[in-house]
Amino acid sequence: MKLAYTTQDLAMLTHLKNVLEEQGIECVLRGQHLLGGVGELPPIECWPELWVVDEERQPEALSHIKALLSPAGTDDNPWACGECGEESPATFSECWHCGTASPALRAAC
Repeated sequence: MKLAYTTQDLAMLTHLKNVLEEQGIECVLRGQHLLGGVGELPPIECWPELWVVDEERQPEALSHIKALLSPAGTDDNPWACGECGEESPATFSECWHCGTASPALRAAC
């Protein structure tokens, strides 16, 4: 296993785990119960961690994480899904209708 990401935001980490698992990348959360130790332990030591089970898939996971955490472009124009044709706002990384990745997200990965 290899460490992919750590943050104090457990909700964000859980979201990243879910997105990676949708892409077929098996992940494990570790240390999520240590958040209660903040104040007694150094805060950064209590942050939960996202680990990728298959070490060979870590670069792919990091690429997905980078794309997901990158700010949306300055383009405010909606984009049309290549699969179902529905229009989604520029801030959406996936089609609201069918879940297909946006062109910007596909280009980043």
